Amino acid sequence: MNIISSVLNTSLNYFFNLTGDWGIAIILLTLLVRTLLLPMSMKQKLSMQQQQSLSKKIEELKEKYKNNKEKLESELQKHYQQSAKSMLGCLVSFLQLPIIFTLYSVILKMPVHTGTIIIPWVTSIKLADSYFVLPILYALATLSPNLLSYFSFLKVSSYNNMPKSTLILTSIFSILITIKIPIAVGIYLITTSLFSLMEEIAFRLYLKNRSLSY
Repeated sequence: MNIISSVLNTSLNYFFNLTGDWGIAIILLTLLVRTLLLPMSMKQKLSMQQQQSLSKKIEELKEKYKNNKEKLESELQKHYQQSAKSMLGCLVSFLQLPIIFTLYSVILKMPVHTGTIIIPWVTSIKLADSYFVLPILYALATLSPNLLSYFSFLKVSSYNNMPKSTLILTSIFSILITIKIPIAVGIYLITTSLFSLMEEIAFRLYLKNRSLSY
């Protein structure tokens, strides 16, 4: 963890020396880390998608062979083996969590008290946003991936629309957790949420193109 923290600190200072702005430096560092972790993240999404498909197939098999237990057991065994392989892909993605948490910690512990051109109305990125612009932006950025299914060209059959009550609760929770946090952390959270949005769009387009090729 100390090695990861040291690398992230060095990278953050490098981006600051390059740009002269801590806010921009945080954005660049966050984008760099998320880009490096992108293969694992996409593998996780693919594994989850395979898990959903396998679950549907298993339910269909149970209905199809409900009167033939031996055949059902044989078919289920094959699908359970595939399911176990898909779960390994999900477990690999957890390797990215320590890196993300360390990045969060590095930004939270920044020993600087200066503003950023990105948010000109604040004097220090260690303070909370008194105008609540960042909490609202973070809530919108967090919600955006869940709204993609409402666009026909991004809708994937295996994805279900999130209930409106859940969307509202997610918005409220996102605002509450960012009201008092330092702006430096808010910039990180918004950047990583927008990156996740782009990642989700790319993954959905990949799934749609793959289904068309079959």
